[in-house]
Amino acid sequence: MTPPHELPPPPPAPDERPWKDRAGLLDARARAMGALARWYLAPHRALLLWLSTLVFALGWSLAVSGFQFLVKGEIIEHVLGVIFLGLALGATVPSSLGVVSGIRRDVFVGACLRDWAELERDPRTLPHWRVSGGALLWLGPSIVLACLGLALGGFAVFSDVGTESVGTVAGIGLVFAAAGALGMAKAIDYYRLVGRELRPLRSDTGGPDAYGPDPLDPDSGYDDGFSDDGFCSD
Repeated sequence: MTPPHELPPPPPAPDERPWKDRAGLLDARARAMGALARWYLAPHRALLLWLSTLVFALGWSLAVSGFQFLVKGEIIEHVLGVIFLGLALGATVPSSLGVVSGIRRDVFVGACLRDWAELERDPRTLPHWRVSGGALLWLGPSIVLACLGLALGGFAVFSDVGTESVGTVAGIGLVFAAAGALGMAKAIDYYRLVGRELRPLRSDTGGPDAYGPDPLDPDSGYDDGFSDDGFCSD
């Protein structure tokens, strides 16, 4: 897997682009989007998110139990409360820092992916950056995790569970729902890019539809927006 610092940077500014024709742009775009999409939807990143979610949920349970021990007022319970709170810190702090770091990377890589996608649109380059299996791996379990979180939250609020367990169950439900929402957002973001790539251009915009004239064929009458010197004709 490509390290984050070796991923393609955002596309260059319009006056700094090195491509002399649309074919060069499409080739660079496909290669950049392929590297970015494979990292963005890498299966091991989904596993890390779910593992961090489980560790944080365990830490939350330990924290609630620790506070309950502390308020009982007995020496043994106080000692147990301190131990549980220490274990909770050891579980929640690293897992939350890992999730926050992953979100920051995802925001940057997702923005780069969208910037490259907005440069052009060509369904024939889609196979070079399609990672449908990775998107499904993110989407399916994330939906299950979010639904489980909502179910736990509803159970804590509307059932007759004891007051000592409400905080534990509701907190775990909230953690699961948040993690599921993160995974769903990434998959939906990717599917939106795929849908944009496959959507045919409207005829009234002056561009070809997705299966119209070959934009790389000089005899097709397609205007790629570049003049012979490599600069935009607009």
